[in-house]
Amino acid sequence: MRSSILASKRTLGFFKNALRSYSLDVMLLFLWVYLPSFYALVKPDSRPSLLTAEVVEKILRGEDRVSLDLGLSEAVVSPQGGSVIFPDGSRVDLESLRDILKRPDTVFMLLDSELSPVSLSNSHYYKLVPTSGAPTLEIDGVRMHRTKGTTPEADAMEKVRALGIRGGLVLEIGTGLGYTAQAAVKAGAGSVVSVELSPAVLKIAVMNPWSRGIFIDERIHVVLGDAYDIVRSLRSGLFDYMIHDPPRLSLAGHLYGASFYAELFRVLKKGGQIFHYVGEPGSRYRGRNLREGVANRLRETGFVKVFYHEGIRGLTCVKLDR
Repeated sequence: MRSSILASKRTLGFFKNALRSYSLDVMLLFLWVYLPSFYALVKPDSRPSLLTAEVVEKILRGEDRVSLDLGLSEAVVSPQGGSVIFPDGSRVDLESLRDILKRPDTVFMLLDSELSPVSLSNSHYYKLVPTSGAPTLEIDGVRMHRTKGTTPEADAMEKVRALGIRGGLVLEIGTGLGYTAQAAVKAGAGSVVSVELSPAVLKIAVMNPWSRGIFIDERIHVVLGDAYDIVRSLRSGLFDYMIHDPPRLSLAGHLYGASFYAELFRVLKKGGQIFHYVGEPGSRYRGRNLREGVANRLRETGFVKVFYHEGIRGLTCVKLDR
C-alpha cells in the first residue's frame, strides 16, 4: 500500500497547482480513499486469472500454455482427471469450463476456484468484452471502442496520432479502460489528467490487465468526477492537448454544449489542439446532425481548423496562438 499512497499524494499535489480554487474536496478525496485500494488490486500477485471462450477452447484441446491475462503473457495450466489446475491453485471442472464456451462475448474471472463474469450492475450494466486485441468495455450493450476492422488499443492510438502529441500536458475526458491515456504517454505526452465519471468503469479497469498503466504510471493522473465541474475549477491555459471522449449525447448532453466548450477553450493553451469523439458519421439525435452541431459549436466558441476524421469518428480543432 505504500506505493499507492505516494501515488495519491503525487496526484493530489498536481491538482493543488492546477486548481484555481479548492472546491473539489469530494473529487480529491477519491485520490486518498479509492485509488489506494485500486492499486492494491492490480499488483501482479493479486490479480486473478481471466478466461475467455478462446482460451477455454485451447485448454480443452489439451494445450497447457495459455494466456490468463487476455493475451499479454502465457501461463501453465495442469489438466488432472476431470479438472484443470491453475497457477494460483484453483481447480475448475471441465463442465464449468465448457459453460464459458456458451458466452464468447464475456471475460470470466477465476478466484479461489470460482468463476464469475467481469461485470457490474447498478443503474447500468458494465461488462468486459474480449476482442482480437485488448478487451473493450460494454455499457448497456454498447461497446465503448471501435472493434470492427481494428482493436481498442489501435483505435486509441489513432486518436492520439490525430493530435500529433509532442510532450506537454494532456486532458482526457472519459478515462474508460485507460487505453487513450496510455497511448498519449507512449506517444510522448509529459503528463495526462484523465477524468472519469463512473466508479464502476474504474472498477472494471482494475480487473483488466491492459488498463494497468493508468494505475501505476506516474505520468497519468486519474480523477473521479463530472468533467463539467472539474474543468471549471482548473486554471486557464493549463493544457497543451485535449482528448474529449464523452458518453453519448443522450447520457451527457452537458458535455456537448457551448458552455462546456467555452471552458475547454479557456483551459487550453494558445496553439493547443483538441480531439473530440462524436461517433458514427452522420449520426442524428432528435432530427439533428450530431457531427455538424458539434463542429458549429466549436467554431462559435473560437476554435479553428475544425476537421472531421472519418476513420476515427472524431473532430480535431485548434485554439489560435494569438
